[in-house]
Amino acid sequence: GSGKTRVLTARICHLVEMGVNPYNILAITFTNKAAAEMKSRIEATLGGYTSMWISTFHSMCARILRYHADLLGYDSDFTIYTDLESERVVKRLCPNIPGADVKKKGDYIWHISNAKTNAFSPEEYYYEINKDYHDAKVIYSVYAAYENELKTSNALDFDDIIMQTVKLLRENEDVRRYYQNKFKYVCVDEYQDTNEAQFALTALLSGGYNNIMV
Repeated sequence: GSGKTRVLTARICHLVEMGVNPYNILAITFTNKAAAEMKSRIEATLGGYTSMWISTFHSMCARILRYHADLLGYDSDFTIYTDLESERVVKRLCPNIPGADVKKKGDYIWHISNAKTNAFSPEEYYYEINKDYHDAKVIYSVYAAYENELKTSNALDFDDIIMQTVKLLRENEDVRRYYQNKFKYVCVDEYQDTNEAQFALTALLSGGYNNIMV
């Protein structure tokens, strides 16, 4: 209630009134409700619909991934798994992984989500936790098998939406430059809630003009 969103939307409207093309402005937040509120305020001030992207992190990333899924080895009609669907996949995989215990599927899912939140691949996550978890090898094996299962099924989970977008931008210079040139003004609401993957994402998107407001 301190007025963060109001400041951000007022700045965006000011940019447009100063002549900035709305096409070059990106406004991102965390919830659909907050995104709708930002869009409503901006459109009310500017007098109608604008071409700027105003959305949640996940909606924005899903939109980008649909355009460029082939570069990551997916079809553009990929499925996004719910938490329950992810749990079913891990449960089904456990009996085929040496040392894995289906009763610990909740722990494995937590580790997979934690890894993706920090933008770690299975190999990177293994080296990150190897000294702290005696079953790090099993966690790695479950994570790797889970990733392979999703890829085979042309599916992503909720955490993948951001992590795969970060991977896309890091590994494809043409795509990265396109979005950096498009989003000359990056505005992030509730920035204090960003995790490592979201930080990496905003850094990549704003890397062209280094023009970010949070």
